[in-house]
Amino acid sequence: MRGIVVGLAVAVELGASGGVATASDVVSVGGAVAAPASYSAGELAGDGLQQVVAESAPTLPPGKNTALRVTVRVTGSAHRSVTFALAEIDPSIGNHPAVFRAGRHGVDLTVPGDRNAGRTVADVRTVTVVVSDAGAADRAVRVTQGRRSVTLPPALLAHLPRRTVTAKFNSDAGPQTHTESGPSLALVLLLAGVLPTPDKPVVAVGSDGYGAAVTLAEESVGGRPLLLSTVEDGKPLALPRLVPLGDLKGGRYVSGVTALAVG
Repeated sequence: MRGIVVGLAVAVELGASGGVATASDVVSVGGAVAAPASYSAGELAGDGLQQVVAESAPTLPPGKNTALRVTVRVTGSAHRSVTFALAEIDPSIGNHPAVFRAGRHGVDLTVPGDRNAGRTVADVRTVTVVVSDAGAADRAVRVTQGRRSVTLPPALLAHLPRRTVTAKFNSDAGPQTHTESGPSLALVLLLAGVLPTPDKPVVAVGSDGYGAAVTLAEESVGGRPLLLSTVEDGKPLALPRLVPLGDLKGGRYVSGVTALAVG
């Protein structure tokens, strides 16, 4: 069973004398968590990233489903980082797991359901949890990256090239099926002057302050479309809806989107 490596200095000393872990073997889990921890590579092999993050207890703000605001950055020894929305890898929501595997050096993170190895991280060293505090905007749709902000009116979004999909998911009201039509999230970001690279985390926030995170890699590498729907079941929407196609539950289908916070 996996246990926590207590004390990095002790672990290094033990490793030098034939113990269980060396400095290069240790993976640290930190950031916005109540229970930061360190693990040896051997302890993590076979575990899911979502499980490891859950055990470190992300510190969540009050509100409905605020765990959907959590993103996780995984960094390897070569300083390569990949960011995931926690909900994507949650088996009850996105059901698109990321898994630790024994690697050539230490432990690697892989995503078995991806189209390619674009999100594989070799020799993982750190797992950093981030919880977004992005709020709703007075004027929709505000796209923010750092200090830069651009507002794209819903009427403009409605005239962008659209894709139409059938969305099926479970909700508190029971199974849902909707026809959603709108531009890709990547296209909306590009229009706002944001380079839509796969690793970018985006938090969509509705007019009521409800928010959920996605990453563009869910579509470009994971093969699951991300839309900002402007028409639902044939009826134009006053404010767009985030559509993370493939989710089992509807928590990330954010309605009435007024803000997109990037990064």
